Amino acid sequence: MKNLLLMLTVAVASLLSTQQSAQALSWEVVCVKQGPARGYVASSLRPGRVAKPTRVLTPSATLPTWPVPSPASGYPVPSRSVPAQALVAEQSDITGAMNFFSLGFGGQIVMRASDWIMNGPGNDFTVFETTWGNPTCRPTNSEQALVEVSQDGVNWITPGALTVGPGGAYNACYNAAFDIAPLMSAQYIRITDRTNPAWNVQGDGVDGYDVDGIKVNYEMPPTGSTPNNPVCGYSQGVASQYVGAAGNFPGRGIVSLRKDITKANINEAGFTSAELSNPGLRDSGPASGSYNFWSLGFGGWACLQLPYTVFNGPGPEFYSFETTWNNQPCPNYPEKANVSVSVDGVNWSSTVLICKDALGIPGTSAAIDLSAFGPEFGAVNFIKFQDASNPADFGGGADGYDMDNIWIAQVPPPPPGQTPQAFSCDNAITVRRAFPQDATSLYTEGGVPEEMFPLEIVGGNVVDSKLSFLATIAEDGGYSYTVRNSQGRQVTEGAFKGSLYETPKAEVDVNSLPNGVYFLTLTSNSTKETVKFVKN
Repeated sequence: MKNLLLMLTVAVASLLSTQQSAQALSWEVVCVKQGPARGYVASSLRPGRVAKPTRVLTPSATLPTWPVPSPASGYPVPSRSVPAQALVAEQSDITGAMNFFSLGFGGQIVMRASDWIMNGPGNDFTVFETTWGNPTCRPTNSEQALVEVSQDGVNWITPGALTVGPGGAYNACYNAAFDIAPLMSAQYIRITDRTNPAWNVQGDGVDGYDVDGIKVNYEMPPTGSTPNNPVCGYSQGVASQYVGAAGNFPGRGIVSLRKDITKANINEAGFTSAELSNPGLRDSGPASGSYNFWSLGFGGWACLQLPYTVFNGPGPEFYSFETTWNNQPCPNYPEKANVSVSVDGVNWSSTVLICKDALGIPGTSAAIDLSAFGPEFGAVNFIKFQDASNPADFGGGADGYDMDNIWIAQVPPPPPGQTPQAFSCDNAITVRRAFPQDATSLYTEGGVPEEMFPLEIVGGNVVDSKLSFLATIAEDGGYSYTVRNSQGRQVTEGAFKGSLYETPKAEVDVNSLPNGVYFLTLTSNSTKETVKFVKN
């Protein structure tokens, strides 16, 4: 977790500097529904009065606006019914100041920030309520509200502790400060009145919770697209022939082109609909031989931070794409991984075992559903893959589970300033991206071997008259080798010949070289590997 802790330390430092600077964030009212005044609530109607329903106001209004026909009474007065008065938190409770918006009993306002609200140390934002005289909270006759937070306007969380009062469950009594966890970032805040609506309550207001404004402690401007794989930690295992060997190190025996962790993607762009639902098209079709994955290696693992908080909703949350050229299905070629999830990158769930692709279509494992990890993991920010392949099931040159792409079913949140496609003031559901369900898997032979070998000296690293070495020709463009002595001077060179995906063996006459330490380097278009040998 060293990488994760470093990442969080840098992020916190950045947020602290933001907190100390002037707040540049601004607010937009996207939905507002005003409830009636005290005495006009249907559940506690004052004798002689007529109940009033919740009414929808124009979110952008800077002057009082009424539905048609305009009601004569039963709602907060016009000067308290301007949604724009909730855009700035003046934090003033001076008697007579009308710098707030009154929700009315049961009313609601949804506000959207111009920048990301970030999860930093302690509380991340404060909702300010105006009650003249600034009284202390009293459970049965104070202005109360339910405050909720969202990153996308669709999936909402309720921060803080809930208290059940006469007006319903609330987490804000007058002013209240909140932590947005488990969200890493947010842009929407929804405030719903939960004030006691009894018509005969004394000592409190008549128009419900009065929203003065919101102040944010940590903010970050939209930065465009999210990186495909924000890695929070990883350790590559070894190739099958080195499992249990002495002197092992991460990546031992794995071809260099399979060592790039940035190829383990999240929501990778470029897949066609057919390729998403047909492993054969990706692994054995035109893309066969493309190194668009990272090999875990036997015993390896990788943790990725998700680009947004993922919620447990209807159906699976994650689809995992594993690359096996020739794409032999499980159990024919049983590359496996244990998958776990986390809210904070420290405390992890139990694991779910998958074998190769986890797509929920014939020939693949079931797609990954957060329900399998328990209720405490209903919203997560991290996912981890631990290789679970059995080396006894493979020959030499195998490198365990190959992470290609993790497809998140939950729709990515649009950055601040862009309207989400499914936004609704009453939306309380999770939205899922369509995933092809009518396709069947297809397994074909593509002629590309799954097992590959990096540069390796045959017979050990101590040689006499001949140096023998082998390697898999993993890409087009030709391979060459050089031999240098311990002072770095080149003593011989040559071409390493073979066809694509073959593993040829070459021999070099070193009989004339003085005894000592030498370095053999094999170079291709995109990689370079070096091993040491001793001429004896």
